[in-house]
Amino acid sequence: MEPLTGQPLVLTADENLLSELMRLCAAANVAPLVVADPGKARADWWRASCVLVGSDRAEDVAGLAFQRRSDVWLVGREPESSALWRLGVKVGADHVVVLPSDQSWLVERMSDAVDTPSGRALTIGVVGGRGGAGASTLAAGLALQAARANRRVLLIDADSLGGGIELLLGCEAVEGLRWPEVAA
Repeated sequence: MEPLTGQPLVLTADENLLSELMRLCAAANVAPLVVADPGKARADWWRASCVLVGSDRAEDVAGLAFQRRSDVWLVGREPESSALWRLGVKVGADHVVVLPSDQSWLVERMSDAVDTPSGRALTIGVVGGRGGAGASTLAAGLALQAARANRRVLLIDADSLGGGIELLLGCEAVEGLRWPEVAA
């Protein structure tokens, strides 16, 4: 997972909504990254501290099928409607924000999101039932797929009885810590 930028990502082309959101970002003391075309925001989707999807771009975001993440909020204007909530479900929003009534909530949440430590990461543990079950191969495959998806990856083989992940990957000549040094 890429490190958080501390910036909210704002996806809207609605000038009036953008003006309102910029005012709220200033109140939260955050400088957002504004992108009108959601297709150009794929790299920023995970790096942003939070994502504000304008109701004008919700269908586009849903069509791009971004991987789900936390702190995604659909932002629309009053009057609140069931259509707005359906759009929220489509984009995988944690919350539907209706302006101006939810502006205090939004300012508080944006402030909280940028103050969140950036050390969060997806962690997967792979445990084999016995030697030769393929746990190391599966773990290596998962790590390679994550790396291909431009995720930062750390692969650890903590099996003190195993041969070492470097042998499986064919990188035994590469410098770095090995299990005996870590266990010592």
